[in-house]
Amino acid sequence: MRIKKSMGKWTLAALGAYELTLIGISLTPVAGKGAGFGEPAMWRNLVLIAAFYLIPLVFYYLHIEAMRYILGAVVIFWTIPIPFIILISGGLFLYSSFQGDSYTSMLYLAAMCMAGASLLLQILWCRNCLRKKKFI
Repeated sequence: MRIKKSMGKWTLAALGAYELTLIGISLTPVAGKGAGFGEPAMWRNLVLIAAFYLIPLVFYYLHIEAMRYILGAVVIFWTIPIPFIILISGGLFLYSSFQGDSYTSMLYLAAMCMAGASLLLQILWCRNCLRKKKFI
């Protein structure tokens, strides 16, 4: 049971970091039309990501051990865009700081930092939750 609690904590931490990354991106002009902060598309994205993370976690808690690997696939799938988010936010941070737009450049910097923290948590999730463990 201790392993399941640990996996649940890591999953919720990784989910929270990813959700914060999406909220950070929605604050920037990169979000596009309809996906800005508070828009319906932002809320749909947040619910979709939460469902992808939480549904396998619930089934894992219902003693379906294969859900650990499905959750691993979900985490890896949603981790793939994070380096691109970091690169794009970093480039736009540099561009907007050279243009003198300090507010927008700080938004990009915050989004880049949130994406970096999210990437770190996703990697730690994989390291801690996908290694071979004896189930109790």
